[in-house]
Amino acid sequence: MSSTGAFQYWQRTMVHAGPGTVLRLPGLFSGLGSSKVLLVSDQGLKDAGVVDRVAALFDEQRGPCGVRLAGVFTDTAPDAESSCIDDCLAVARASGADGLLALGGGSVLDSVKLVKLAMYFKVDSVAQLLKSPVKMMQWPEVDYMGVPHISVPTTAGTGAEVTNGAVIYNKDLGIKHLVVSHYLESDIAVLDAHMTTGLPPMLTAATGMDALTHAIETMGHPNTGHFTLAHAETSAKIIMQNLPKVVADGSDLLARQAMLNASAMACNSVVNDFGPSPVHNFAHAFGAVCHIHHGEANGVLLPIVMEEFADFYVPVADRLKGVFGVEGEGRAAVLACAARISALLEEMGHPRDFTRHDIPLSKMPDIVLAIAHDPIAAFLPLPMDLIETVCSRVCNWS
Repeated sequence: MSSTGAFQYWQRTMVHAGPGTVLRLPGLFSGLGSSKVLLVSDQGLKDAGVVDRVAALFDEQRGPCGVRLAGVFTDTAPDAESSCIDDCLAVARASGADGLLALGGGSVLDSVKLVKLAMYFKVDSVAQLLKSPVKMMQWPEVDYMGVPHISVPTTAGTGAEVTNGAVIYNKDLGIKHLVVSHYLESDIAVLDAHMTTGLPPMLTAATGMDALTHAIETMGHPNTGHFTLAHAETSAKIIMQNLPKVVADGSDLLARQAMLNASAMACNSVVNDFGPSPVHNFAHAFGAVCHIHHGEANGVLLPIVMEEFADFYVPVADRLKGVFGVEGEGRAAVLACAARISALLEEMGHPRDFTRHDIPLSKMPDIVLAIAHDPIAAFLPLPMDLIETVCSRVCNWS
């Protein structure tokens, strides 16, 4: 938001939310004008039977809607790796697909966004679009891309189903690219709690902490707009109420649905107010260098960064107090919020540090370099003493 209070808020994706809404997929694609859909997912969801369940919907409803699957691609790699996106792009073109269905977590959802972008710009490889760590495009430089696109998240964490941003891992360069563009987001997001009930407790906790971190980091921007703040605060409260429930009982459909809804709202707040995000800056680095799951990284880092970088959060302490239900003022309130997050991690059995990953001290230079080169660092370069302190704590380096 500018100093005058003016801001822009982009939310184009239509949301269909509720248990059972996945049944609407063939009809939704028909309404968007698609008749040949490429279903994109990953091998884990294929092995779990989720891909086949969704694919069967198109056989069952093919008559009334005239929509069929052009193909199924399940070789999506973790971290939305660019080479796998190229493979998916080749399948989409070879199969004659005129619609894209993303079924999965953040890596799948972001990968499909880049497939669509590559189809729009008629390039053979996403490398042709990733010339710098950050690529940002707005209308009218980019227009509606003409490829019907629906996303079905299977985790309640990234919220990538409703956002016009994507994080892509370039394995050759060892860096992550941030791509933000109008019309990159799905036309429709289908949030169906049934798609998340098979998620194990640890992964449920980790993805939920990713969503909570999205909300808290957006709330950390003192001048964020009212639309964005409403999504961030509401989603944070919903997550605090429901994340322990779904970790304890993965079959709780109401809590699962609440988490899906909150995840979408939280990430939508992020892309509408990009700004300093120190927790994600660290998490991206540990993901790139040490291959730690993004949600787990955010969960471990969130309370520690809030403790060590408390002054950064002091201007928004009153907002945070309202989410976490703590007392105090200023720095004391921030530390109380961090303690509440630590208690949540303890309650869920979520790791409190990265000890189990056995990260050697020799990795420190690579981590520092990854933090400095992460696109988010452009908003707020982190001081070296903070980097050293946080890394020592999360890696348990004495």
